[in-house]
Amino acid sequence: MKKSFLFILFCFVTIVFRAQVVTISDPALKTGNSLLAEKKYTEAIKVFDKVIKDSPKNAEAYYSRGVAYSNIGNTIEAISDYTRAIYFNPKKVEALVNRGTTFSGMQKYDDAINDFNSALAIAPNMAEIYNNRGYLYNLQRKYDLAIADFGKAIQLNNKYTMAYINQAHAYSALGSDSLSIKVLSKLIAINPDVSSAYFNRAYMHRELKNNKLALADYNKGLELEPTDVFALLKRAEIKDEMGNDAGAVEDCSKAIQLDSTNALAYYTRALAEFDLKKYDKIIDDCTYALKYKKDYNEAIILRGNAYDFMGKYQQALMDYNVAIEKNPNSTDGYNQRAIAETQKGNLVCAISDLTRALKVAPGNLDILHKRAILFFTTKNYESAIEDYNKMLEINSDYSSILLARGDLFLLQKKSELACEDYKRAEKLGNGAAKSKRIFNCK
Repeated sequence: MKKSFLFILFCFVTIVFRAQVVTISDPALKTGNSLLAEKKYTEAIKVFDKVIKDSPKNAEAYYSRGVAYSNIGNTIEAISDYTRAIYFNPKKVEALVNRGTTFSGMQKYDDAINDFNSALAIAPNMAEIYNNRGYLYNLQRKYDLAIADFGKAIQLNNKYTMAYINQAHAYSALGSDSLSIKVLSKLIAINPDVSSAYFNRAYMHRELKNNKLALADYNKGLELEPTDVFALLKRAEIKDEMGNDAGAVEDCSKAIQLDSTNALAYYTRALAEFDLKKYDKIIDDCTYALKYKKDYNEAIILRGNAYDFMGKYQQALMDYNVAIEKNPNSTDGYNQRAIAETQKGNLVCAISDLTRALKVAPGNLDILHKRAILFFTTKNYESAIEDYNKMLEINSDYSSILLARGDLFLLQKKSELACEDYKRAEKLGNGAAKSKRIFNCK
């Protein structure tokens, strides 16, 4: 039931260069740049309008007005002004970078990359441009090019935190979590006080199923950044998986103190409370989670689970009904409602729900097995055998299913088929199958 969330902080540097005041002799241009520095963008634009009217080929004026337009969110005018600045001064690297950054924000990645290429031809030692181009390559899934650009950024500035983290992300996207860890470890060796490096390395350790190392990294990262709510919740998940339910609850409670409207924090705490059998608290936490995230289906189902364990089947069914109504393709919703229906003795309804779940997830062994058991309970042996057949098509070495199907064949007096299943299960090491084979087969 737990969800995994990507923790990598994939970073793009928004390089919006300010207009340069030095070496500018035009008093009006100086005035406009001073207004820019004071963040009086509308007033600055009016000043630059006058400068451009008097000097229509003034690259600096177009560039500075473009910066002002960028800051008020007028991307069309900003791009137009950066383009004019570049036309009148082709080596204006700041205009190229700012226009590329603006194109990136508009998801015009090829145009942005072209501008970054032109900027690097003029300023080949600017690490931020390599980082940004690498970011765009990564969005285009050109991971090798992205890794090379992040590497170049690191070569130019070996303390460039963003470039390390972005390169780790690119390696992870290629499926090389071990290389991601190597990059992040290098960053930590150079700068051991970067909390995001520990958090991202923790995520990678967890991907590699090494919870002990992941926990150590979350511990260190949270020493540096104790108010990071997301990191607290990821550490809580690991503690829960490692059986430290009380520790998980404690971390979630800290997260809630920092952000009392965080639905994930309440839900994660409810998951930890499940193992502690604190069903009343689970219901409370799931209710809070739903208060702050109304379409939180996982919380609805988990609350239904708590009602189930308390024997409050009607309340459980109400939650499962809501979950299914919100998401008609919720396999878990149908599965959990089937369990509640079974507890109430409504086996036909339970079978119906499991059948709906299998339409969404036809190869789900757990649901097939549950339905087979219900078919057996209702003495629909042929349907139970069909489900066992489907399970064995998926996994032919499923000895307990061979044993169960053998039992059904025996009930139908199909001794030969039963004995074949017992023998197959016995070869797979099933002791019960051996006993049944000895007792029932010649």
